Amino acid sequence: MHKYDASQGLANESAEALRRVLDPVDPSTFFTEIFEEGPHLIARDEPDRYADLVSVEVLDHFIASNVLFSGMIDATRADPRISRDQFVMGNDQIDRSALLRLYQDKATIIAPHLHSYHKPLGDFVRALEPVFSASVQTNIYLTPPGAKGFRTHYDNHDVFVLQVKGAKTWRLYDEPVGKPFRGEGFEPDKHDIGDPTEEFVLKAGDAVYVPRGLMHDAESHPEEASLHITLGLVTKTWADVVLEAVSKAALETEGLRRALPPGYANRDFDRGPAREQFREFVAALAEKAELDEPLDIIAEDYLKSRTPDMAGIVTYASEVIADDQRYEADPNALYRLIEDEKEFAVVTRGGASEFLNEKRAAFDRAMSGAAFTRGDLPDIEADAATDFIRRLLSRGLVRPA
Repeated sequence: MHKYDASQGLANESAEALRRVLDPVDPSTFFTEIFEEGPHLIARDEPDRYADLVSVEVLDHFIASNVLFSGMIDATRADPRISRDQFVMGNDQIDRSALLRLYQDKATIIAPHLHSYHKPLGDFVRALEPVFSASVQTNIYLTPPGAKGFRTHYDNHDVFVLQVKGAKTWRLYDEPVGKPFRGEGFEPDKHDIGDPTEEFVLKAGDAVYVPRGLMHDAESHPEEASLHITLGLVTKTWADVVLEAVSKAALETEGLRRALPPGYANRDFDRGPAREQFREFVAALAEKAELDEPLDIIAEDYLKSRTPDMAGIVTYASEVIADDQRYEADPNALYRLIEDEKEFAVVTRGGASEFLNEKRAAFDRAMSGAAFTRGDLPDIEADAATDFIRRLLSRGLVRPA
């Protein structure tokens, strides 16, 4: 299968985020030789490499300063197992005292999606997502000394593990199902774990890439608590594109929209004619199926589902746009254009905005990378330019220079 090198032509922020994860591994080498192929340990002597993204103090503040509900914080322990009713009250609120008692008793505290609350982590995720065109989700794991949060298992998404503090011994095993599909979770009674194929210590500043489907477990060292970030890559697959292509073909092929043969569920149903009909449909699909429109639909849905950086947006909206106020395109702006004869839509993080085609020159100028004032936007009057800039600000596409 062709290997795509996603490291080329990245915005500076995305390239820097990728380097923070991979250095000294060459990004091109990662995408062409490692991605989806096997695990890769990146050992460094840089204990503070990820310290600015999250810390025990940040997690402490998050737990102590917020009213927490189920899903905002979690706990796990390999043995004995933990159930949520041990730290979640009847009103779905987290009992923080119970949570901390569990932590004192060797349970790992998990902060899912902390990037939604902690801006340094959120900025890092936003910069990394365009590299993979994937939803990058974070889980923060704080494991007490000498503890194990999970039994041996595999994940159904690829992960990067970034060790922030302390150390963990990791053990890797086989891939019992290859590349699991979404929802195809690990079944301990079904999969033989066997002996580890690799064992290593992940120290502060180190990282490891673990492809989905690879069984693993990890245990913190007895002398210090362990804090790490797991970056989960929730990717779309070729199966998603094929399903979208089939849906499109069904709109254009009346036969696909007809009912299945009456009585098809009966034991004595003759499937012979149905098999022939199915083969005809598959042949027609192979003839009609095309990539571009299904991939466009998936790409646009992906962009809309991303979280924009809204920091400062209320401040910007409260200020008068002066004639000499300079703006610039966000260098990490993520958007696609959909155009027709009368208007164009800008699909970006969080949604889409539509503009008449007369404003296309102004849009191109604003997103060119060069700083601009309201008066620099071509083919647009002053009041319209003000509203235009405000709309770009609200989508996180531009920001004050």
